[in-house]
Amino acid sequence: MFLKRNEATKSSRVDSSQQLLEYSRNLLENAKKGLSWTGENGNLEQADNEILRNLQQAVQLMQSQHESIHMRLTMLNQALDVGLWESEIVAGDPLDHNNVISFSDEFREMLGYSNPKDFPNAFESWTKSVHPEDRPHLTQEIIKHVNDPSDKVGYNAISRMIMKSGEERWFRCLGRLMKDASGKPVKLIGVMFDIHEEKRKSDELEALVTRYDLVNRALVEAPWDMTVVAGDVVNPDNEFWWSPQFRKELGFNNEEDFPNVFSSWSSRLHPEDHDRVINDFAKHLNDYSGRTPYDLDYRLQRKNGEYRWYHAGGETIRDENGVPLRVAGTIRDVTHQKNKEEIVESMNLKTKQLSESIEEMVRGINSITDQAQELVNAQELSADAATQVRDSVEETKNITAFIREIASQTNLLGLNAAIEAARAGELGLGFGVVAGEVRKLADHSSEATVNIEDSMQKMKTLIDHILQHIGNMSTLTQNQAALTQQVNASMDEINNMSQDLVNYSRNL
Repeated sequence: MFLKRNEATKSSRVDSSQQLLEYSRNLLENAKKGLSWTGENGNLEQADNEILRNLQQAVQLMQSQHESIHMRLTMLNQALDVGLWESEIVAGDPLDHNNVISFSDEFREMLGYSNPKDFPNAFESWTKSVHPEDRPHLTQEIIKHVNDPSDKVGYNAISRMIMKSGEERWFRCLGRLMKDASGKPVKLIGVMFDIHEEKRKSDELEALVTRYDLVNRALVEAPWDMTVVAGDVVNPDNEFWWSPQFRKELGFNNEEDFPNVFSSWSSRLHPEDHDRVINDFAKHLNDYSGRTPYDLDYRLQRKNGEYRWYHAGGETIRDENGVPLRVAGTIRDVTHQKNKEEIVESMNLKTKQLSESIEEMVRGINSITDQAQELVNAQELSADAATQVRDSVEETKNITAFIREIASQTNLLGLNAAIEAARAGELGLGFGVVAGEVRKLADHSSEATVNIEDSMQKMKTLIDHILQHIGNMSTLTQNQAALTQQVNASMDEINNMSQDLVNYSRNL
């Protein structure tokens, strides 16, 4: 009897278990179809029906949680603009083309696609979207993560993706490998962020930083900056920044040997410029109207002790009341310019003196030229006078010849008179004496004429020599006058050149 009852109970439990199994199968089938199962099986015992209700509620709770998680994940993806994808690894290789891969709707939308039809859940969809130039790097990062058992973070890389429209955009790609209990890769989950604008701005910023660095290297000016605390220009807490170019300009290397403090600069001002520069700086900052410029030249001592001239300029940012908040400026080495100005000034003075000396020389040469011309005129007059004397000598020779002939005739007449007196005898004695005296006078006249001719001949010879010398002197004087005129022209040219040099030096 007892055995029959046990057998009946056992049979009842088997039937109940069979009914529970059938119920679970229906429940699973409905779950796959998205249906719920609310009915109870009247053929089951009360405990079995409770089991069924518990299973149903558990499934419903799990479904509700899944829907909630999916909704939150969807909202999170939309809020963060994140695209998800996952790959079921078939043969342990996360990059095997046979892996089962799926993309979220957000992933497709980020690349410009709308559904799995135009962007299928296939490995090729991903590979064709990665930019060819970035594909090796992204693949290498994934392989590096897969092959590193100690990597618990995952891969992190940026890559360009090719949109459906053909546009190239920058994305950050993150991923993590999931493994089973044995350590075998089973799934690769990845996310993708659109960072195109950030990357573009970052590239622009990097380009600006690079440009700023290059410009700073090429700048002749050395910048500096000061932040004014509470509008107090002499506050010791005012923050100074001396640029690397500023330090380099003064021969320093870094902040250790040239600290970012006011005294690093002020202590190196030339003693003759110190008070003037500090006062001008204070006037600029304390003028709340902003009308007092900061623009001056002063000397700074370099690290090696050398003083050099610098041109300084600056601008100040002020609040609405004109109180200084921040001031920045630059210095530029103008030592060569200062030296050039001194050299030009000295050259101007020397050139001016040279010009004045040349002008004085020109005046002297002009005076010599005038005197030479006067000398030529005097020589011409002397030559004319000598010519007249020579002509007078010629006339005198004619007169002496005439006198000599008269003396000869007189001597002949005296001789005839003596002859006639001798014939007259005693009556002709007195006449004979007179005839003798006449003959003596004729002889003396003849001798005097000869002497006069000799003297006149010598005079004529001397006059000829004088005329020859005067002619030579006239030639030399004319040559001197011509040379003087040439020198004068050269001096005029030199004078013009010196004036041009003065004007040029003034324009330097």
